[in-house]
Amino acid sequence: MWFFNCPEFFFGEDALSQLEMLSAKCVFIVTDANIARLGFADLVQKILTDADIESQLFAEVEPDPSLQTVQRGAKAMLAYEPDWIIGLGGGSSMDAAKAMWILYERPDIEPESISPMEDLGLRKKARLICIPTTAGTGAESNYGIVLTDTAEKRKLTLGSREATPDMAIVDPVFTQNLPAFITAD
Repeated sequence: MWFFNCPEFFFGEDALSQLEMLSAKCVFIVTDANIARLGFADLVQKILTDADIESQLFAEVEPDPSLQTVQRGAKAMLAYEPDWIIGLGGGSSMDAAKAMWILYERPDIEPESISPMEDLGLRKKARLICIPTTAGTGAESNYGIVLTDTAEKRKLTLGSREATPDMAIVDPVFTQNLPAFITAD
């Protein structure tokens, strides 16, 4: 028997407008400095602001996000108390958002213990939206999380079916002006 856990998908031009329909008070946006610099985070924040939804930006995710970055982001979430979290960017930003969300919901666990075998009890504080800005890992549609343990110089492959995003928004506004080689990669 196979079991599939999929997010609600919004795909195509103007898919980003789904953010206007969110029943939310405040949203925590997880991304990297380049996505913020390109104005993509501003675009998302403007839509949220126009819908009377507050947001806070965490633009510190590095490629292959470290445990330290994830713990810093989770600490910021605990202080902000969002009811929605958005992972905006490539696989690293979306994986970091998933891990931060788990630690926000479950500050009692260590990131290394995230496992498909453990019931995490997510969605008591927040829900997760993933918005890819490139075609790549498919992190917006799955529960996998790849983090880096910089102290031990190794990658951690983690996951929980509960960490599957609630919503995935795939809008070409993010990819239409990318160089062809990036889109093809």
